[in-house]
Amino acid sequence: MNTKLILFALFLFSVVFSFTIDSYYTDATVQPNGDLFVQETLTFTLDEAYNEGYRSIRPADYGMLGNVVVHSVTINGQPVNYYTQIYDGNAEIVWTETFAGTNRVELNYTLLNIVELWDDYAKVCFEHYGANWAVPAKTFRSTMTLPEASRDKTMHFEVYSTKKGEAYIDDLSIVIEMDNVPSGNYIGGCYLFAKDSVSTSKVVEGSAYEILKEEREIYGSETLVSPEDNFCAPCCFPIFLILAIIAGYIYTKRPQFMKLRESIIPPSREEPAIVSVLLRNEYKKKEILAATILELINKGAIDIMELEKKGYTGQEIKRERTILFLKSSSKKLQPHEQAAIDLIFDEGKKKEVDLDALAEEFKKIGSKAKAKKSNIPKKINEFNKAIKEIIKKKKALDAVRKKHETRMGILTGGAVFAGFMLFFVGAIFSIDFFFLFAYLLDKGDFLYAFALISAILGSVIAIVASFYYYLQPTIPGGWEKQYEQWDAFARAVKSTSLKEEPPSGALLWGDIIVYATALGIADKVKRHLSELDTLLAARVEKMDTVRTSSIVLYSQAWGVRNLSKYGNRSGRTSSGFSGGSSGGWSSGGGGFSGGSSGGGGFR
Repeated sequence: MNTKLILFALFLFSVVFSFTIDSYYTDATVQPNGDLFVQETLTFTLDEAYNEGYRSIRPADYGMLGNVVVHSVTINGQPVNYYTQIYDGNAEIVWTETFAGTNRVELNYTLLNIVELWDDYAKVCFEHYGANWAVPAKTFRSTMTLPEASRDKTMHFEVYSTKKGEAYIDDLSIVIEMDNVPSGNYIGGCYLFAKDSVSTSKVVEGSAYEILKEEREIYGSETLVSPEDNFCAPCCFPIFLILAIIAGYIYTKRPQFMKLRESIIPPSREEPAIVSVLLRNEYKKKEILAATILELINKGAIDIMELEKKGYTGQEIKRERTILFLKSSSKKLQPHEQAAIDLIFDEGKKKEVDLDALAEEFKKIGSKAKAKKSNIPKKINEFNKAIKEIIKKKKALDAVRKKHETRMGILTGGAVFAGFMLFFVGAIFSIDFFFLFAYLLDKGDFLYAFALISAILGSVIAIVASFYYYLQPTIPGGWEKQYEQWDAFARAVKSTSLKEEPPSGALLWGDIIVYATALGIADKVKRHLSELDTLLAARVEKMDTVRTSSIVLYSQAWGVRNLSKYGNRSGRTSSGFSGGSSGGWSSGGGGFSGGSSGGGGFR
């Protein structure tokens, strides 16, 4: 018996409602003048042709019939006749042609002067899907696009519907989606956005946001988007304090010494590498090699010629080539000095060397097998070993050098880790900070906004200061006096024009320019002997690992590409509004309950 009743009910339903809604898509765009432009594409399947079809609009969305301006109505791509009327309290857009089968109805119309200007926000409410559709809709989607002038500003929205679907923000649009919308179910939305993004005469006193908050409480809103989701505000202040404390602690640990009066005269006869480690806790191979060449020029073991560019008449030497000449010297050479001569002059086989040409020839070496035929890698290694032996003899200096290497390793590892964190997370956080700051300004909370940006900038300053203090050199025990003397020398050189002297200046400045080069403050020497970078053997040592490194780099790049493509699986929400925006979903209520509802049908 029950089965017969169900079948009979289904029969009556099919007789009375002999059409279905296959899809219902509505796109609304707020115009700068306060109008709402609506484009709707409704696909029906009709069992038979009707006299007319209609889309009804509730009174709250149009005010009076003259505010409904229809631009076009088409069915299956062809224009059809249409008219507007008031029927049973609702405005109707009526089309006078229908067809059995598929009817793809496209409506383009404007609702005039629908946006309201409240004390705090502009407000627009619109019933995207009316409760008076007598049949369910298989697929529903609506978009409400707010004005471009509301970009990066705070926005709030609420969706009202008995059945819950999905809602999200896509740039400046709020999108609502639902499958199998029941008959009698309405889907409405209220949207608050920046007042200055529209210009309209429809002014309402009061706070639109306070009303929205009350409705959310009354109808049990489910939060979709919330400014409280941003956790930057509560965490940035303690982070700033912790970083400031760390920076202060590291500051108290910086080396303390007496600053003597500047003196350009070297205080003693130390090896250049020793002076570099004393003042900087490290030495750079290129600088020590350059200083060694200058020292050999002073000793008369090497002579130098720098050829100027043809036609150049300026005071500064604009060299084309640096040519070194091997000379006989009665002075005994140290191991690192002999290694430098053997490196440049191929163990005495050459008496004249164009340093630029030598570097160009060395660049052509493409494998370790070819490198073995060159004298340069072997002599570079001998030079480096000799320098290390000089440092090792001074145990206190060697200890601070090793300590500095450890610190640099820690910083390098930390920088790599920080780089990954910034790449994957930093951009998101920076956007959150920006939106939160914009939200606070929009609310007029200038004190909180200032405190927030101060904490962020203070954190950055504290990090930079921590790195700077952490990298301050350690003064070796027992070397305090020498440190003060050589520090006075370095400061004196920096305040003179010595840093603009070329390598040939060694004949004039002697040991002064040698030590200045070892400390990295002889800028022109560094530029004129730039070929030494090419001669260093690090490139040769890595040659056989190039292919492996390329594979690793390729796989890492592919991983990043995949992450960018698949990492954000939700991937559909990208907001053009500030981080202070919010959105919710209420199961009914709001300005859509208790009043007349729109819909449509056929007759």
